[in-house]
Amino acid sequence: MGSSSLHSYFKCGGYTSVHWRCGERYCSECIREAIQAGLPPFSKCNITGIDSYAQIDRGPENLVQVNYLNEIVRGVPNATFILTFRNMTKWYMSMNNWQSIHSSEINMRQRFERANITGLPTGVGRNVSEFSHFYCEYVKRVREEVAKYPGRHELIEIDIEDPTVGWQIEEAFGTNHACWDKKNAAKHNGTVSVDELQRRY
Repeated sequence: MGSSSLHSYFKCGGYTSVHWRCGERYCSECIREAIQAGLPPFSKCNITGIDSYAQIDRGPENLVQVNYLNEIVRGVPNATFILTFRNMTKWYMSMNNWQSIHSSEINMRQRFERANITGLPTGVGRNVSEFSHFYCEYVKRVREEVAKYPGRHELIEIDIEDPTVGWQIEEAFGTNHACWDKKNAAKHNGTVSVDELQRRY
């Protein structure tokens, strides 16, 4: 969630950012290929000088940041990882409403349910509670993995629906807060707040 906004933010601030594609390849493909070959995660992507990898997956079927979390955190020399939060019910409803131009049969939520992701096996993710549990467990994994490398990695957590988020990331990265703008946003009524999500685990 929020990857388009992060990509736009970093580009606005003068950073070199990629989103989905790493040069001529999808980021998820070259990262997976490198990890499976026992190489550093980005070594087969054939691009250099990148400041921000705003999104490295290619949808639920290629969620490398979840399935290969340990290998990515361990395999990069130093990095700032960003965890994004939003109201889980709104996110879930957005996925229900997100229809791929390549498939008129299933929506994004259904793709997550079918994909067999680490922490979200096939058939799970049919409601907000199941999906919230998956994301909460992923958040814990990220925190635990990054904490293994003090002084080498940093973790920043942001609520993309917080009206002060632009100021928060300006403080972290030095880019003007006005660069922040939510992309691909959908409005839905929700009941599972970000605060509750962060308190629950």
